[in-house]
Amino acid sequence: MNNGNFNGYDPNRNGQNGYNDPYQANGYQQNYQQSYPQQGYQQSYPQQGYQPYQGDLAQQGVPFTGTRTGTMSLSDYSKKIFLWMGAGLAVTFFVALGLMLWLTSGDPLTVYARFSSYLPLFYGGIVVELVLAIVLNIFVAKMPYGVSLAMFFVYSLVSGVTFTPILVVYDAGSAIFCFAAAAVLFIGFAIYGTVTKRDLTKLGPILMIGVLVLLLFSVVGLIFNFGGLSILIGVIGVAIFVGLTAYDVQKIKKSYESLAGDDAMLKKLSVNLALQLYLDFINIFIYLLRLFGKRN
Repeated sequence: MNNGNFNGYDPNRNGQNGYNDPYQANGYQQNYQQSYPQQGYQQSYPQQGYQPYQGDLAQQGVPFTGTRTGTMSLSDYSKKIFLWMGAGLAVTFFVALGLMLWLTSGDPLTVYARFSSYLPLFYGGIVVELVLAIVLNIFVAKMPYGVSLAMFFVYSLVSGVTFTPILVVYDAGSAIFCFAAAAVLFIGFAIYGTVTKRDLTKLGPILMIGVLVLLLFSVVGLIFNFGGLSILIGVIGVAIFVGLTAYDVQKIKKSYESLAGDDAMLKKLSVNLALQLYLDFINIFIYLLRLFGKRN
């Protein structure tokens, strides 16, 4: 029995008989974490310039805690949306007014010939409107901002072409009255959507179902020509689109909160929201005309 002494080396007697702890003898340290800074390793991502990818974090539900680089405020974002909406409405009404004056001026034969040449533009405009609305709603995030904005103004111009018969059919005085009433309703419910503490998100699917029901009633009214149904359609239409106005205006703040810091995406989304508010106003005006407008 060697009593723990192996050929003169006692593991309990470090530094005696010429033997040392082999780790110390070779200059190794058991605490490897302390050696990293001496070897030039850095484990801190910010020192190497790495930043977490915001898109991946957002998809995982992780709040972004880095430095925001965007400069667009909520006020600037809202102004941009309403600016594009107002500009689109101006384009639509000026185009419609110009076409109306052109179609209705002259002798009866000239008017008939002009309406005959206008009809292909009207039906083609409806198709173009449908295509542009789908593209702007689905692909706006993937398109360059300038392209989506140009498409929005093309949509506004084409809407002026398809809107012209409404100005021809209805008396100018009643059209002006209904336009003013639509503006009051739109502004009132836009303010409500801005200041309300109630979350209107759940109203979106309900209102969209209402739009589908409204279209169904409109088709039935065209086929069977029920007089009372026209009034009902007008009331339902106004109610649905003032509700959509409040809903879409509240989306401005919600979208800004989710995309704050991404100015490029906010600009793109401003075009989409401008289109939705544009359609809300146009439809309020049309259904008010059905209720209160006087036909020529």
